[in-house]
Amino acid sequence: MAVALSMPGVQRGGLSCLFDLLPLCPGATRFPRRVRLTEAADYQRVFKGRCYRLNNSWMTVLAVPNQLQHPRLGLAISRKVARNAVARNRVKRVTRESFRHWQTRLDSLDIVVLGRNGVAAQPGKVLDTALEKLWIKLIEKCAGSSSN
Repeated sequence: MAVALSMPGVQRGGLSCLFDLLPLCPGATRFPRRVRLTEAADYQRVFKGRCYRLNNSWMTVLAVPNQLQHPRLGLAISRKVARNAVARNRVKRVTRESFRHWQTRLDSLDIVVLGRNGVAAQPGKVLDTALEKLWIKLIEKCAGSSSN
């Protein structure tokens, strides 16, 4: 059985493709490779340096300043806190989406988000709200330390 892939602008069943429905925003935030921690050495630097450490019931955020002009995100959601891959991926997806919206307000930091027990059981809205509070605390902490 052949699968037809929809292309932008191609009509399919009377509805336009999803890409046509999404607005194109100039300056829309994305999650490109340059804003991800990709090397083991980058993670080790954050784990060893941990200039900033914030946590709540479900997540811990570790951060260290970087020499770049933008923040980078790394995720460490273990099998211990989310037993199956579906749950781990959902937590990662919610975290990446939250970071994507907040990255323009965060300083030049390398950030690692660690999952804690119970994170997989929380709905996406609860995780998003918890992450929002952590991002605000991190911004305040960074602003406070740079003014000293």
